[in-house]
Amino acid sequence: MSSPTPGSDLAPLNIGTRREPFFDGYLIDKLTRVSHELVDPTPTTVTFPFDEQWEGAYSLYVVVIKDGDLFRMYYRGQSAIKAPSFTCYAESRDGRNWVKPKLGLLPFENRYDNNIILVEDDPEVKITHNFTPFLDTNPHVDPSQKFKAIAGNDKHGLFGFASADGIHWSKFQDEAIFTAGIFDSKNVSFWSATESCYVLYFRVWTEGGYSGLRTIARTTSTDFKNWTKPETMSFAGVPQEEYYTNVTEPYPLAPHIYISLPSRFVQKRQWMSSPQAKQLGVQEGREADVSDVLFMTSRGGNAYNRHFSQAYLKPGLDPQDWVGRNNMIAQGLLQLDSTTLGFYVCRHYASDSCHLALQTLRTDGFARLRAGRQKGKVLTKPIVAHGQQLYLNFATSAAGTVRIDVLNTEGKAIEGFSGRAAAKLFGDSVHHPVKWSKKRNWSELAGRTIRLRFSLTEADLYALQQI
Repeated sequence: MSSPTPGSDLAPLNIGTRREPFFDGYLIDKLTRVSHELVDPTPTTVTFPFDEQWEGAYSLYVVVIKDGDLFRMYYRGQSAIKAPSFTCYAESRDGRNWVKPKLGLLPFENRYDNNIILVEDDPEVKITHNFTPFLDTNPHVDPSQKFKAIAGNDKHGLFGFASADGIHWSKFQDEAIFTAGIFDSKNVSFWSATESCYVLYFRVWTEGGYSGLRTIARTTSTDFKNWTKPETMSFAGVPQEEYYTNVTEPYPLAPHIYISLPSRFVQKRQWMSSPQAKQLGVQEGREADVSDVLFMTSRGGNAYNRHFSQAYLKPGLDPQDWVGRNNMIAQGLLQLDSTTLGFYVCRHYASDSCHLALQTLRTDGFARLRAGRQKGKVLTKPIVAHGQQLYLNFATSAAGTVRIDVLNTEGKAIEGFSGRAAAKLFGDSVHHPVKWSKKRNWSELAGRTIRLRFSLTEADLYALQQI
């Protein structure tokens, strides 16, 4: 990053009380001896098996919704590539232990003791192939449409669904609500409080039809029925890759930032031999391709920010995860407790042992600014000071330190908030108040344009927030 110019004309960022994780370069002007890096999620032993007769090897396209104190899971259950698919439902109170309730709604082989909520009434439409619901947070939503969903394919388009309870669903209308795409994947939608509209991210191909590479487009709507002309997403100058899914959603703690964890599809790259794959139970020659997961963000509009161009989640040591269309992330970032986020990833796809595995990360922990033993510095772009208190998500070693100086736009120290009066922190907290020497208060700076200079020694910085 270039050196800041004293008195530069950079317009100040008015971030208000928004939490600002360091997921991209939005706040950063200059880094000195500080790395900006992705952080690997932590695998857990928590799994969700697709082990019912109507589930199995091709169960996929999972969505987890936090509804009050309840986690709701939706997914496609499918035992073989030519077997029928079903939309299935599970519940959890903690995001770790799941129950597949016997809902008694629809039959499977004349049995009603199952967790199936939708079956395919028209095999050509393929509603259950990619049924993707969300909790509608539009403040003016009709309670009977508290939950919404999209599903469909290129022949018939995407259909809209609504539900009051998340279990009993009906179509908005007989006709598709949107048709200008291919949709042969998991397409996602949500209400954006930042943009004051519904946003839909969906599958298209780079050369139209089914030609070129799989990629992502976007459209918006104010009523979930009438949609704008779609725009193909850009990827901040990173060469075009093949995005099988997009898994885009507002980050729960900072919903003005959309997190996307797409599956990157690498065709005809075979890691294991076909005899080895067959011995492991991989079906239909799926070992001919491989997949991993990327990390992208967006602040609205038709652009993703691929600040980190490398893989976020790799297939790993298990050979059954080196299979195409594997390692797909479930829609839904879960706040498991006050310091921990989680998400589920599909493992062993195209095998009878297909299941979900829970990954966890620190709050805001997708990325960090890290300094080692040698002191590093982070200088922010100009921001407008706001509120009563500055908070940080940070961690140090026992010997580490985070020091915060407040500078004016000329890069000079502001008396009482810099030099000897600079705040100094050590420890580990996801939301720690910054205290200033000489009893100065952050509120004294409200409305001023400032820069923050962090001096880090054996320390990680994840996010900041003014409140």
